[in-house]
Amino acid sequence: MKLTRILSLAALIAAPIVTAAPTQDPFEKLATTLAKQIPDSTTPIRLGVGNFVYSDTPMMSPLSAVIREELEIALPQTGKVRVITRSNLGDLELEGEFQASDLVEPGTTVEKIAIEGVEGIVRGRFVTDGKTVTLYTEIAWLKDGSVTKSKVSWPIKAVTGQVWPDKKPAEAAEMIEPQNAEASMEGIEEVANPNLLNIKQDFDIDLRTADGERFYKEGDTISFRVRAPQACHIAVICHQSDGTSVVLFPNKWHKDTLIPANKWVEVPGALKAGFEIEIAEPFGSDVVQVIACTNASALHKEIKGMASAATEDEPYGVMTRGMVVKKVKKASAADVSKKTLWSEKHIIVSTAPAE
Repeated sequence: MKLTRILSLAALIAAPIVTAAPTQDPFEKLATTLAKQIPDSTTPIRLGVGNFVYSDTPMMSPLSAVIREELEIALPQTGKVRVITRSNLGDLELEGEFQASDLVEPGTTVEKIAIEGVEGIVRGRFVTDGKTVTLYTEIAWLKDGSVTKSKVSWPIKAVTGQVWPDKKPAEAAEMIEPQNAEASMEGIEEVANPNLLNIKQDFDIDLRTADGERFYKEGDTISFRVRAPQACHIAVICHQSDGTSVVLFPNKWHKDTLIPANKWVEVPGALKAGFEIEIAEPFGSDVVQVIACTNASALHKEIKGMASAATEDEPYGVMTRGMVVKKVKKASAADVSKKTLWSEKHIIVSTAPAE
């Protein structure tokens, strides 16, 4: 991602394969396949549409967004589904009904929970061999914790021709895979490895994007929300795919690391012009991470100092990703009394150029 006046972030099941003909809408076929898994009911089943990630990674691509958008249109047309939009899921999360940011991720364990207005979440993974795109989907049923799975395979031309008809085949095929995938995965593995950072999980902390999304295109804006069950000091850091780490909080507008208990805190700040983060190159998948502790660590004190020195032109602190990892490990190890409570949470945000 590029730092500007406005910051940029830049065991699958063996099931019968249903192959869509090139002239057939692949997403209509997908919706029909999913509808066969849904019990007959006098009223439509309420489903949310979660994330569709690439292969066995947490990364998303332009195709991820297309699958979700097309399913939100095609599922209701089967007559068996009422789609609960992502914004509605986000509202339920903010109200404390459930952690939408976890349930929308494929493979997440589903506990038996009852949520008014939501009966299940559709989510999945996709892979490509250059000739076909195979999508592994699952419906996570919240009431009994069960998961039903299916597998659909399409000729790659059926997908690219439906989604990007004006692009050359090679260009369209590139949009199926995540941007800057190799470098992005290196960063994800370095930052998101709990054994490497060795941060204790003494309490839970919530971190989400303000709109519940995880994939953004060039020019989109993004912000985050953080909430902790007790007052604590936090640092919110965006580890970018190019190896740099940008401190989103604290910053020029919010210079203190201390946040109150049980209250959502906006990051980087108030939702108005000048506080937004705009997506720009370099694109890829970034790790947005919050590191929290009940007593200000050396890391938080240093970051607070960076915020105090921030200017209009440079409102955020910047370090290398490796330096941040070293400082986190050092700060955690320095807590010899072990009286300080620690927590860490991270999410993956993927970005791509505007189509």
